[in-house]
Amino acid sequence: MKRILRIKTLLPYLAVVLAVNHNAFAQVFVFPKFLNFDEVMFGQTVSRSLVISNQGDTTIVVNDINLSHSYFQVSDTSFFIDPNDSQIVVVTFSPQEQGVADGTVSIFVNVPSDTTLEVDLTGWSPIDLNNELLRNEFSMPISFNLQKSREFLLHLQVSSETSWSIPDSESAVLTIYIDSTGGSQNQDIVLFKGDEFFIYKVSLGRIDSGSHSIAVYFNGDKSTLGAHYIYLEKCYIIPVPLSDQNYDIYRFSPILYGRNLISDDESNHTDTPLLLWHEVEYDGVNKWIVYSMIWSNEDGGTSSIDLMSRWGRTTDIEWIYRVKVDPGGNVLQEYFQGPGHSTSIFQGNRINDHPVLKTVTINNMVSDEGVSNYKFFLSPERGKHEIHSREILMDEDPWTYEIMALEMIAEGKYESPADPFSLAVSDARNYLYLEFNTQMVGSGLRLTFATKLGNEAYWYYSDHDNSSVAAVNAAGWRRSTLELPPETALEDLDSLKIMGSASGSFSITFEELSKVFLLDEDFTLLESPLLFAETFVLNESNNSIQFAFDELTSVAGEEVVYKPKIFLLSQNYPNPFNSITNIQYQLPASSEVLLTIYNIRGHEVLHLVENEQPAGYHQITWKAPNVASGMYFYRIQAGKFVQTRKMILLR
Repeated sequence: MKRILRIKTLLPYLAVVLAVNHNAFAQVFVFPKFLNFDEVMFGQTVSRSLVISNQGDTTIVVNDINLSHSYFQVSDTSFFIDPNDSQIVVVTFSPQEQGVADGTVSIFVNVPSDTTLEVDLTGWSPIDLNNELLRNEFSMPISFNLQKSREFLLHLQVSSETSWSIPDSESAVLTIYIDSTGGSQNQDIVLFKGDEFFIYKVSLGRIDSGSHSIAVYFNGDKSTLGAHYIYLEKCYIIPVPLSDQNYDIYRFSPILYGRNLISDDESNHTDTPLLLWHEVEYDGVNKWIVYSMIWSNEDGGTSSIDLMSRWGRTTDIEWIYRVKVDPGGNVLQEYFQGPGHSTSIFQGNRINDHPVLKTVTINNMVSDEGVSNYKFFLSPERGKHEIHSREILMDEDPWTYEIMALEMIAEGKYESPADPFSLAVSDARNYLYLEFNTQMVGSGLRLTFATKLGNEAYWYYSDHDNSSVAAVNAAGWRRSTLELPPETALEDLDSLKIMGSASGSFSITFEELSKVFLLDEDFTLLESPLLFAETFVLNESNNSIQFAFDELTSVAGEEVVYKPKIFLLSQNYPNPFNSITNIQYQLPASSEVLLTIYNIRGHEVLHLVENEQPAGYHQITWKAPNVASGMYFYRIQAGKFVQTRKMILLR
């Protein structure tokens, strides 16, 4: 009998088609393609499920399931799977020591034809360090073994006795060595959070299979003079699953040498890189990955008062590298943001697939040439929300506001005592922060804001009512701030005025005011719960609009109900499930909704929803007592919006 073996890789599962003759075949699916157990404490056990599904018309035999690492175990190793049936296999991860583990599940199918399916396994447990280092002292090496080459992250929990606000005592600097002090992937970590135990998140790059070690060095030559000791609490060595659809984000993340224009050591106390994030944009089957950086300050380019008025911060935020990648992971195009905000073709060096850049201007533009004493390799794991400004990354990590403010204090850039009517900036905790979305037409545009407090008759302006101060001048999601008297509370806010102007005729369509907040003493966001999402237009004949804050926020004691901003189909819960599961979705506008369940072969099982529904948050329960175990898909169509998710039914 002629036998043909054909293997196809499908996202997000593996499919093997075994053809034995013209009339009988077995089609075997394994879901998911990888099992990432994430963080599991030493001595604990966590389970994950694999679904092996036979969608053919002949029985298959799984003869054996092998695991390449002893910390992973499997529930069943041999069984039959009848046509159109599935088998759930439970894989457990029980780390027997602290550290990282990776391996492979190999599934051997020998009827009707011999083949092997492999599923990638990853997991880790925190490593307790509990080690104090003096200046120019090494930690004990952290040893680990790897079965596969892949990208890794390092999360390091550490403190020092330094403070970012005290000149000459701003930070201690650690150098991370992989295997040797001369390795190309060694990097520096500036401990800008000082005496707080803080988790610094960096990339390690690709580490090949085999035995390795990581050492932490308190680098006295790179630290400020006031740094005398550091305390290492824990570290996390985190493997990136090879089959993760986001693997390329980690594979191409940039390495950045620090700036050395003012002095060789400026990265340990000013304009230091704080946070790297990524955005993914699809261009047909190819994708652009864009990497952006938040620096602690911008020493040049834009003044502090202009930054607060036009951008709502004194940090610097810039995209630094973008790469276009095809489905096979090949680089098609790549660029960096050079001096003068130019978009330049990247032609520089790489470490493995990671481009090497350097900060080369006082306003933190980069180049693909040059090195310095400080080498940064931040983790790109953070992603940005499409429906917010870039500053949303700061809101989600409000410690960035703290470092922003402490650097301004160290450099004497805050006025004291604070005066909201002067053009000098004061402490970041004295400001009202606004986020909004607009469309603009015109030249010489200025969008400004003013607020009045309940016990006062005068207004506080984002541009201090002074046209020499920069104002918001471009459309899209943006931020601005208004300086207020110290210790102003949200309940003190009375009115908000929004104003537009230009050098000629103009139109500013204000689509949404999405965030209004203050910062408390610890730099925690104090947010006003908004109900405001109206659209209005400012132009030369109607150049301002005014609201009372009690028109924008909830009435005291009543629940705030937010209107969804986007269409979204959420993951069902529980998942996997036994007979009953819940599916949630949200609609920003009234829509004709069709929510359909499909089996793994794409056959329609039933319509859960098939009617017009109002804007808002919705939930439906699927009761499936008479449906076979296996993987299913659920798909929503609401107007032009379509989204599909997968779920697993276990009996």
